[in-house]
Amino acid sequence: MKLNSIFQSIQGEGRFQGYPSDFIRFFGCNLNCSYCDTKYTLSGDSFYFATPEEAAAKLNKTGVFDLCVTGGEPMCQADELLKFLLLLSKKRISLETNGSFELEPIYRAFSAAKTDSQLYFSTDWKTPASGNPVFDESNIGFLRKSGAGWIKFVVGSREDLDFVEEKLKLLDGIETYLSPVFENGKEWFSAVEKFVKTHNIRLQLQLHKILGIE
Repeated sequence: MKLNSIFQSIQGEGRFQGYPSDFIRFFGCNLNCSYCDTKYTLSGDSFYFATPEEAAAKLNKTGVFDLCVTGGEPMCQADELLKFLLLLSKKRISLETNGSFELEPIYRAFSAAKTDSQLYFSTDWKTPASGNPVFDESNIGFLRKSGAGWIKFVVGSREDLDFVEEKLKLLDGIETYLSPVFENGKEWFSAVEKFVKTHNIRLQLQLHKILGIE
């Protein structure tokens, strides 16, 4: 596997926000979003190679229940990713993905193996401000049926809020988050707060950035 880093921190986003968590950051992504805060995982030499066995062995020893699999985009290395997931023991796994890949196949394969870990998908739906408004809409039915994750919109403009308003009509029964681009500042946070108050969606601020940690 092509990795950027393995580290421990606090989960800053999603359903398990605030819990201590291990992180494994994959290198490489099929997108290049304007507001990406991990550009160093997209190109260059900030990576190393590890086998699924090596990475899983390291993480199984930490004693930390939560594990965030992030990137880059982990699904770009789907075959090796699945091997890695199946080697984990007693973990609550949040797999952060950009939403451009179909998720059900890897979930089916993971579930069929009957491991003692749990797998959830933190699934972005990219907005116009990202420069990559792509999404595999098969993930809507999968997330609704399985309950194995949630959808997150990162918003950086009024156009993005209009985009989210339209897409929310498709997302009944799916846990959904609205995350303002952190670097846009408090005035933008306030605009997003007003949107949240009038729509069935949950506000998410990036806790790790507020705390000043990785």
